[in-house]
Amino acid sequence: MNLRKMALQALTLAGALALPPSAVGAQEGPEMEAMRASCGGDYLRLCAGMKPGGPEVKACFKRNRPNLSEGCSRAIAAYERSHGGPSDEADD
Repeated sequence: MNLRKMALQALTLAGALALPPSAVGAQEGPEMEAMRASCGGDYLRLCAGMKPGGPEVKACFKRNRPNLSEGCSRAIAAYERSHGGPSDEADD
């Protein structure tokens, strides 16, 4: 897989990090766009060996929350505030 394709997948993944299963496919808002724009590098740096969009990536981001870039952390926090708090997707 080339780097460009991996980066695009990372951006797609970053946008789905905090989504509960019922929200998959829901219309995206500005918070989702902010996560896509801010978290792709964090995915590549911390979770690149994992399948984009899978539960392992959600767990990886949750586990690495203290290591996320400031922009990604802010984007996730904004998403969580606008959608009723953190997702429990990675709690298993």
